[in-house]
Amino acid sequence: MVESEHMILSRSNAKLSAQMLELAEKANTLRKEDIEDPTARKQLDDLEEQVKASKQKWRIMKGTASGTIVGSGVDWARDEKLLEIVLDREGEDG
Repeated sequence: MVESEHMILSRSNAKLSAQMLELAEKANTLRKEDIEDPTARKQLDDLEEQVKASKQKWRIMKGTASGTIVGSGVDWARDEKLLEIVLDREGEDG
């Protein structure tokens, strides 16, 4: 179940990131404060909030999964997939 939710959140994060990049590209190095179009600014604000909420959910799910694995008594250090989850190597960049 956690793996499933992880995949869903990862896809959602990727989509939101793509939208953010698209908006950033359209703004062409303008700062958010410089965007005069209220619709574009609102979209950017909404996307930022969605990304923030998604990252927060991901951190909670990641912590829960890691804690469950570590507390289970399973030898997670010898299992490559479990080791990746517990050590969070994928999440080191952000």
